[in-house]
Amino acid sequence: MTAIHHVGITVSDIDRSIAFYADLLDGRVLGPYERSGPRIEAVTGYPGVVIKQAFVTARSGPTVVELLQYVGGSDVVLDPDNGHVGAVHVAIVVADLDARLAALRERGIRSVSDPVTTSAPMQGFRCVYVLDPDGVRVELVEPPPGSAGWVS
Repeated sequence: MTAIHHVGITVSDIDRSIAFYADLLDGRVLGPYERSGPRIEAVTGYPGVVIKQAFVTARSGPTVVELLQYVGGSDVVLDPDNGHVGAVHVAIVVADLDARLAALRERGIRSVSDPVTTSAPMQGFRCVYVLDPDGVRVELVEPPPGSAGWVS
């Protein structure tokens, strides 16, 4: 493996999620697109499915989030709480966590807590989870000054 290409998140409302992630990433939106047909049915395992798809790219950095709304897929809604086996989260590096969180809260975006400072192996990083429109946890991470931005 050389890199993670993108992170895909299944959402309930593509337009609402596009607005959230574009704001969060200060990013560019590609789409939404509508995908269907034999190739999509084969790759997803859902005959007759229609997928609304969009990509949000971060204005600075290589982060790409793919948003997918399945129309005619499963009707099961998962609880994305991080304490549940199989739950995932996206971690996004921010330069000024306090300012970014304040701006998000002003727009009604909820956080799980106030920012905390982490211990080893991410000594000195500050982080907080915010919730996307479907309750998916998105971690905002501020590296300590002089850090390369990665786990040590």
